[in-house]
Parts: sequence; structure tokens; C-alpha cells
Amino acid sequence: MNLLRNYRLLTTVTTLATVAVGSVIVLGATFGGWTLGLHTDDRAIIVNTALVIDTCLLTAVAALLALLAYRVATGLPSLDIAITFNFSFPNEPVFVAVPDNDDEASGGGNRSIQNFKQGIATVTLTNSSNYAAKNPGVRIALEGLGGLGEHKGWEQVVFVTSVGTTQIQWDGGTDSIVHGQWSRSLPALDLGDVQELTPGATALVVTIVADGITPIVKRLPVRILNSDEYEVYTEERAQRFMLT
Repeated sequence: MNLLRNYRLLTTVTTLATVAVGSVIVLGATFGGWTLGLHTDDRAIIVNTALVIDTCLLTAVAALLALLAYRVATGLPSLDIAITFNFSFPNEPVFVAVPDNDDEASGGGNRSIQNFKQGIATVTLTNSSNYAAKNPGVRIALEGLGGLGEHKGWEQVVFVTSVGTTQIQWDGGTDSIVHGQWSRSLPALDLGDVQELTPGATALVVTIVADGITPIVKRLPVRILNSDEYEVYTEERAQRFMLT
């Protein structure tokens, strides 16, 4: 990491410079006739003063380097997540409803997300800082959605009768880290056949945690469209993709 390399370089240069300056002061006081501003000709006093100055310089540098080492060792990670469904942009999930019920919301029924490749997502946890994220975890809560099936690698944490699983969680474990300037792929998601319980108010609420940081909460609105709306979206997506 650049920060670590810079810290090592700073440590080396600062230490060598301090030793050099201290040595020059001691040698100047011993052999060069330097008085160091003291109003005395007693060479022993002058040399002892030079040694004290040298010791103080080394102590100050050691304290500074210890502080820098502490900052390097205890820096906080900067975590973010990207949930990318097929045919959707990262963190912008858009789905087409099952054709037989894509208009049921207007009649009081619940639409379902059509079960094909569109409902499958990759999940990537990214650490943009130079500090490792220890013991990371991610929780995904369904807002206005229900009927989520079992997910390998994800633990069911909230189940509501008649709605089904509404929250799942991934825990990296105490021995797990996400290195600085690195990313980690989490188990895939599949929202195929998930039902829309609250039309127009559906979302995935993602919470990211790790040792030493405040939980990070991201709300990703979920759009569920009928067939005609999805055709329009497909054209818009293609145009947007060409511009990226």
C-alpha cells in the first residue's frame, strides 16, 4: 500500500536525519569548538549538553514515529457495496413482473418478479481505504417485498408469517478481512418470484458493518415494471450503457 511505503520511507529518512543532526552536534561540541550558545568554556559541560540535545531529538522522533505507527495500525476502513442484477445497473435494480400478473397491483393483487436471469445479482463488498476491514458483515432487508427463497451463503435472520423471509445476513467471521484498496465477492442473490407487497415503495436496505466502524446503511429502490414499461426501460438502459 502506498501509505505503508510512505510510512516506511518517512521513518527511515527521519531517523537517519535525526541521527545525523545529533552526531554533528556532538562532534561539533567535542572537536569543533562549538559552544552551543553556552556562556562557558568548560568542554565537558558543552559536550554533555550536546548529548542531552541529541537524546531529546531521538526521543521526540521516536514519539512521533510511534504516533504515526498507531495511526497506520488503527485507521478505519471505508466500505461500500455494489449489488448488480443482470440487466440492471449497480445498485439500481429494475425488474419486469410476471406477464400474467404485471398489472395486478392496480386490482389489489401482488405482482411477482419474473423468474429468469434478471433476478440474479452479484454482490461485491469494496474497501476504498488503505486500512483492512476486519470481521465484515452485510445484512439485506426487503422493504415492501416478500417471498425470498433460501440463499446459499446467506443466513435468514427475519421471517414473517405469510410474507416469508424479509432479512438475510452474511458474516465474514472474526478471522475474515477485506484488504485495503480491495474488494470481496459475496454469495449471489436471486429475487426471482419475489412478490411486490407495497407497490411503489419497494427497496433493498443494505447494512454494512465491520470492527470499529459505524454501521453503513444504503437504501436501494427497487423498480418493478409491467411489460410495456420494461420495454421502454430496456431502450433507455441501452442508450445509457452506450454513454458509459
